[in-house]
Amino acid sequence: MKNAVLPLLLLLPAFAAAEQRRPPETPAAIERLKEEAAELERQAAAEPKNAGIFVRLGFTYARLKQAAEAQRAFEAAIALDPKKAEAHYMLGLIYEKKGMKDRALAAWRACLEHASDPAMRATANRHIHNLTAGK
Repeated sequence: MKNAVLPLLLLLPAFAAAEQRRPPETPAAIERLKEEAAELERQAAAEPKNAGIFVRLGFTYARLKQAAEAQRAFEAAIALDPKKAEAHYMLGLIYEKKGMKDRALAAWRACLEHASDPAMRATANRHIHNLTAGK
């Protein structure tokens, strides 16, 4: 299951910027993503202790622009494996977008603590700096 998440980790630092430039999903792509989310929900029900499934589910919901569902999935992943840097990263983005500054800051700090990828660490540091500037 780790190998399934690895490609996502390699692309993670560019995820937020790419999402801002990404054209809207086509109706067919949205339908495929919804099917993928449903399948991942079934997998999560069958393997409720598999953090990797919840991470993939969170990314799928993020692509569907369903922030509440993505947040739920990433929080579930962290409850199962608190060292999931990619889940903390995505929660940092979600919390910031929702204006939840304290939770975003905690997520970015956890991401920084657990991330080994230099780009992810640099992004976490930038967000921490921006959230704490002027405090």
